[in-house]
Amino acid sequence: MIRRIGIGLALLVALAAPASAAGVVGAQFRYWAFDDGNDIRNPIVYYAPGPFHVQLEYWDLVRGDDQFRPEVGIHLRDRRRSVYTVQWRHERDAERFWLGTEQVLGGHWVGRADISPIVTRDEVLTVWDVGADYYWGSYSFAGATLIRDPRGDDLWVLPMRARFATERNDWLQFTLAPASQRTLGWAVDAKLRWLKFGVERNSRYDFSTRDNVISTLGVEFPLPGQER
Repeated sequence: MIRRIGIGLALLVALAAPASAAGVVGAQFRYWAFDDGNDIRNPIVYYAPGPFHVQLEYWDLVRGDDQFRPEVGIHLRDRRRSVYTVQWRHERDAERFWLGTEQVLGGHWVGRADISPIVTRDEVLTVWDVGADYYWGSYSFAGATLIRDPRGDDLWVLPMRARFATERNDWLQFTLAPASQRTLGWAVDAKLRWLKFGVERNSRYDFSTRDNVISTLGVEFPLPGQER
């Protein structure tokens, strides 16, 4: 029932939302290599015309139950180009929701805040984050986000990112993510025209207590008539 409500609300709002940012369509393949050998093959396809996005993701595990993870999000903009997001994703035995905003603060600053309830049959857990980015170009920015995730070992994580981009929106991004439990994660990602690729090393980066390395390769294209 919760999943049906989430899908219905998301699609209704998406159909009613006004057009905003330039849209893209893309696909990628992520390979999660875990230290215990239970790797994940993770194909993803997405369609994001601007006011909403739809994403289909599949987790193919070496051992255990596989997961189909559909996601729908709505992204509304005001006159200042601040963004308000409502999002839903099915995660195996849970339904996850997001309410968030990105506020244009002026002086090249954008502030962010999200709250994300994870609803299961037995409980509701809530992940939240706050952060800010400083833009010095159309697409270049540096920022930090504080995340509190109550799952697993109740981690606090502080991902810090810097993206160096051209006006065509080709970019190179570096991430450093210190966390509680005295762990550290990092990532290097890039986009060159339509090609996207990256590598990420997580040491208890999220609710999982297993170390992993994620390799990503994908493509992304602007929708017709919406080239940057």
